[in-house]
Amino acid sequence: MFGKKVIFILSLCFFSLSAMAADHKEDKLTKALAKYEKTGKVEKCVRLSDIDSTRVIDDYNILFIMKGKKAYLNSMKHRCPRLGFEEAFSYKVSVNQLCDIDIITVLDANGGIPGPSCGLGKFVGYTKKHKIEDTHAK
Repeated sequence: MFGKKVIFILSLCFFSLSAMAADHKEDKLTKALAKYEKTGKVEKCVRLSDIDSTRVIDDYNILFIMKGKKAYLNSMKHRCPRLGFEEAFSYKVSVNQLCDIDIITVLDANGGIPGPSCGLGKFVGYTKKHKIEDTHAK
């Protein structure tokens, strides 16, 4: 009887931790996209010369901040282990584009040691929200 209670309690703890991790993942993604609004555009590729910077959100999502007021969210179909922790990756391409068929490799931020390799997903378009001026100010 005691063993069943312990297993039940451990199961509850595991599910609670899993739910908390999922909530934290959603919070990070929501926070990262707070300055942007979805455009409805979905691209297979983005030009490397248009990428200003990247922001790793977690093990599934990378925000590609483009020159100008655009951004693309790349949500990978499968988890890319350690990507959210290391927040560093590399890629090799033969043309001036990064596409949904390309592979990224997680890098150890301290030593640059290659880690897991993961396939990218589609690039979902976003644009920066316009700042609303306070019309009641002097």
